Amino acid sequence: MKKSTHSKIKNTGILFELLTRQITADTMTGVKDSPALTIIKEYFAAKTTLAKELMLYQTLLNESFNTDGKAETLLNVTIKMRRKLDERKLSDEKYNLIKEVKKHYDLKSFFKSTINNYSVYASVYRVFEGSGIAHASDVVRSRYTITEHIVNKKALVSENVVEDYTKEPKEIRMLAFKLMLEKFNTKYDKLSVDQKNILREYINNVSNTTSLRDFIVGESSKLKKTLESKIKTVDDQITSIKLAEVSSLLDRNTKIK
Repeated sequence: MKKSTHSKIKNTGILFELLTRQITADTMTGVKDSPALTIIKEYFAAKTTLAKELMLYQTLLNESFNTDGKAETLLNVTIKMRRKLDERKLSDEKYNLIKEVKKHYDLKSFFKSTINNYSVYASVYRVFEGSGIAHASDVVRSRYTITEHIVNKKALVSENVVEDYTKEPKEIRMLAFKLMLEKFNTKYDKLSVDQKNILREYINNVSNTTSLRDFIVGESSKLKKTLESKIKTVDDQITSIKLAEVSSLLDRNTKIK
């Protein structure tokens, strides 16, 4: 059986991405002291090996050049810098980070989220790990994926929002949390309780796609039962037909991924 050439659980870029999403999800569900924020502060502190590798991931994900030659040069320099990292120390830090995540979150749900630029993240992982985990052809394909991404993407402005947020005193972070919730409640004040719940579930989808799917299936089932009961009381034939059609369309939601 062919050995997997990419491990989501060992990909530093993906780990950081999911942790930052989890902070958003925790905040929207009322968790004042997000475990994900604490994990980031501890394991991605400036002097950690994980932070150094994350910087290399972000370099290849965020930098932009207008020629293949420049992109290839950037890739080669980044790989050389990656080889200088202490592999043993990096492995230990990843192991301890995953162990900490497991204490606070369900790993299966945590890693189920859809990742933007997943192919690029996986390609960076393969070229960093090299022949130790990938076939030569996989490494070559990964190099092309990365250089194409660097050349074709638009330059992004990195705002380091999470890093700046973690440096603020606890009182400031609590005030920011309070203001965000107040803005949320003010903007969506006219929504019903059910509508607000749907919106919150959608926001939480940044960290758990399975939860959103289960929520939609459950809500669709309840709505279908309500519609079917109302159809029997409607005298207007056109309205009755429309309600029946909507009820039928709700069946599609039981098969969503």
